[in-house]
Formats: sequence, structure tokens, C-alpha cells
Amino acid sequence: MPPSDHELRVTQPQDEDVAVIVPAAEPDLTGAVLLDRYRVISKLGAGGMGTVYLGEHSTIGKRVAIKVLSSQYAHRADLVQRFLTEARAASMIPQQNVVEITDFGATPGNSVCFVMEFLDGEDLGALVKREGPVGWDRVRHFTLQICRALDAAHAAGVIHRDMKPENCFRVRRDKDEDFVKVLDFGIAKVQTGEQSGPGLTQTGMIFGTPEYMSPEQAQGEHVDHRVDVYALGVIMFELLVGRVPFTGGTFMGILSKQMFDVPPRPSDLVPDAGIPPEAEAIVLKAMQKDPAYRFQTMAEMITAIEAVGTGAGAVEIVPESVARPASGPTGFAQAPQGSTTAAPELALADEREGSRRGLRAVIGVVLAAAAIVYLSVRPPGELEAEIDDEVAEAPASDPTPEAEPAAAVVDPPAVEPAPPAIVSVLIATNVPAQILDARDRAIYGTSLGDDTEPSAGIELERSDQPIQLILSAEGYVELPIEVLPDRDQKNYQYELVAVEAVPEAKPSTSKRPRSSTPEPEAAPEQPPKPSQQLPAQGSNDGDVKNPFIK
Repeated sequence: MPPSDHELRVTQPQDEDVAVIVPAAEPDLTGAVLLDRYRVISKLGAGGMGTVYLGEHSTIGKRVAIKVLSSQYAHRADLVQRFLTEARAASMIPQQNVVEITDFGATPGNSVCFVMEFLDGEDLGALVKREGPVGWDRVRHFTLQICRALDAAHAAGVIHRDMKPENCFRVRRDKDEDFVKVLDFGIAKVQTGEQSGPGLTQTGMIFGTPEYMSPEQAQGEHVDHRVDVYALGVIMFELLVGRVPFTGGTFMGILSKQMFDVPPRPSDLVPDAGIPPEAEAIVLKAMQKDPAYRFQTMAEMITAIEAVGTGAGAVEIVPESVARPASGPTGFAQAPQGSTTAAPELALADEREGSRRGLRAVIGVVLAAAAIVYLSVRPPGELEAEIDDEVAEAPASDPTPEAEPAAAVVDPPAVEPAPPAIVSVLIATNVPAQILDARDRAIYGTSLGDDTEPSAGIELERSDQPIQLILSAEGYVELPIEVLPDRDQKNYQYELVAVEAVPEAKPSTSKRPRSSTPEPEAAPEQPPKPSQQLPAQGSNDGDVKNPFIK
């Protein structure tokens, strides 16, 4: 099929597995007037699903930030709905530490946008990268604000599900230079009496960022507000130590550690940081594998943080074992009821290395499946209980019949189901890029860039059906691709083009392939307007319903 006016073929494919196709760049809205009252001044940044602009109200001159959904996703009802969910979720939380959303509507390019307060500052991730470990007094101030924001969100029925330092923005407010605003409710779960739209959220989907995912979130299980408690524990750990507790070269490696590794003590990693033992206990309690042993509400966490240094209210940590992943509510064995350890003596016993290796051998296949269906389908099967290392022997027979004890009956071990066939696919690009699921932007892994070390590739379940993916790198045009995981060790090579390097498309009447991104002015057929996916307000004039008008 010849390339259309919305494609740029950079190099010829070397074989059937190597192709380079670059979609057209997203139109720059600088200078445009959106919603009849907001003049776009400049571009602030671009993310996976859209672009954020600096804008100004044309009448009162107030500066705002305007987030616009990428036009290539504007015809996707599920992504438009998720974009609308972000606006609605944040607008439901009237709390000073939550970003304020003030308006919503359609753009001239048949996409959608929402207007929020303009924040001049930096996210906490940038702060940690610049300064390294942060002192407890400052971490306490940051965390209390985030707790209050999430407490208000949970009270409104909103679960964030993607808490991380990059979604906590630090600004100056009056005399407070460390005032925090919680951002990005794009994958928030809104708990209402209404059912979510199809494909938005269901059991088996995995949402969030791997480094901050709770174990139940990593398993694709049903989640509640306690996933935000876990993520906040990870954020506290990163602020205090300067890095996250669990890292890995692959998505699966990080998920494995989230599910089965005991987090290190912050004080062991930065012994000279002066972290109070009570503060360390709060971090580790928030990060307990079983949500039943974490803080049950943000209010509880606030109380514990405020009590640090006062000697009141010692935080208790429940020792957990990861040797029997099917025995607890989230697949983790737990200590007997009532077995607790008060801080600062945090009796998180180290697991026997041999037992841990045995466990990982049992659950490795399931974990691989979880990575393959990230944000897609439930991993096949539940985690099976690990067979005990030692099988009890029947007591010796006694010649006296009346003294003979009953022989112990040992059930035969369950036969593990055959693992799904897994193939490795290597995707190489000129710059390191995230490999996303085209359906809902699941993160499969990272491509092999020119300046990165060799990678084992991403692992997919063997199939004769092609999989639609997206290559995404900051500052580069997103590239939709298709891979066929029908055999192992397939290699694909693509080239991403910088946003400013994409030439202006020329008009053409050639047929548009699936992977192209249409420009509204040149395409003979416009994709359905978002208003066709969202109910119109008042008359049937096609306008997008504004959720801020009752």
C-alpha cells in the first residue's frame, strides 16, 4: 500500500519484520482561541495522550493551562471518555491541594479539551532528581498535603490509581514555597452508582506506573482506595532515600518485586539522613503487601505522620510472608491474627533466599502473562500455593495396635497447568521509547534505542494475530506499529521523528491506512466528533456536553 499524505516513509523495510512509518505531527494550536474565550499563548508540554498549552482568558486576562486530547485519539470513544473522566474526577474534589478544573469543551480540530489552573513550579520527581534525598521535615509537609488531597478525593468516591512524584506539583503559595497540588486524574476510578463505560475499567486491567503499583494493582485484581495509600508510601520512600524501593530493567522485573520482595528500610540506604524510626514505620506500613495491613484511610495516615516525634501512637507493622501467594486476600501469606510488631522494631523478617527462588519459579509464568496483558485482560489463572519445602512423614508404626497413631494423609500436589507459549520480540528505535498498547496505552516496556544497552525485548504470548502498539518518546511524534508474535526472536526496527522535524503534509486523495493520523483540513472524511460519543446538552446541535453546567 503506498503511503498517504499523512505518512512519511523514512527508510525501506529490510524484511517483512522491519518497517519505518512516521505519522503526521499533531497540529500546534498556538494562537488559536478555544471555547470562544481562551487564547492559546504557547505549548507547555506534550504527553502520551495530549498536549498542554498556556492560555489566557480573553476577557479577564487570567492565565490558565489547557489540556487538549490528541486528534489521533479523538475518534476513540473510550479515550474521550477517559479524558472526560479526568476533568470530572478533579472537579468533584473541592480541596486546595487538588488541581482545579474549570471548563471543558470541543476544539476546532474535532478533539476535546479541558481548562485548569495554571501552575508555575515543578513536580516532586524533578525535585528529587535535582536535590536527591529530602529531609524528614520537608517530606512531612509534602506528605500531609498529599494525604489531605487524597482524603478529599476518596471522600468524593475518586481513587487516583496513578500517584507518583510527577503527579505532585510544587508551587509557591503565599509564604509557602512547598505548596503541593495533586494532578492527573486521567486513570482515576470514580465510584458511583453508574457503571463505567465498556473497556474503561474492569477486573484484570492493570492501571498505573509499575514503580508505584500496589501488589493487587500489579495482579490486575479489584482495587480500592488503599492502592493510593501504597503509592504514597512509595513516594515517601523516594523522597527520603532519593530513589524508589524497587527498580528493574523490565516491566515484569518491577512487578515481581512489588508483589514478592520485602522493601528495604530507608534508614539502611541513607543511614546519615536522620530519618525518625516512626517515619520509617509509616513508610513500611503504607507499603504492606496486604491492603488489610496498611493504613485503612488517609485520615489514619495523617494522624500517624502528625504523631512522629511526640511518642504517641506507635505504628504497628504486620510481618508478612510471600511464600504462599494464594493464601491471603491479595495472594500473600499473612502472619497469625494478632501478630504485630510496633515501630521502631519493624520485624519484617527477611525471607529465605531458597524459598523465594522456589516461589518465583512457580509464579514466573503467571507474572509473564500479567505483563503481556497489561491494561488488557486478566492473567490466566490464579497464583497457586507453593508446595511446602518439607513434606511431613507418616509416624512410625507401633507394634501395639491400640497405641498406633493415625497415619498422616498427604494430598498429592496439584499439577501446574501448561504455561502459555511466550515469544520474545525486540523493537529497536533511534531513541529510547515506551512501547504502549494501542488500545489503552498499556506499558509493555521500552524499546532498544541507539544509546541504550542491548535488551532482551518484550515478551508476548505467541499468536497468529497481529498486535497494535504505539512507540512514544518525549519530543517525538508517536508512531503506531503492528507486530506479529508468531515466532520467537523477531526483530523490528523503527525511526521516530522529532516533532519539529516532521514536514507539513501535502493534500492527497490516496486512501488512508489505519496507522495514519488525519489532518482535519485535508482528510476527505472526518472521524466522528467527540460529541457523537458524549451526550449533547440542550438541543441536538452536536456540541460536547459541558460537565461543569448542572
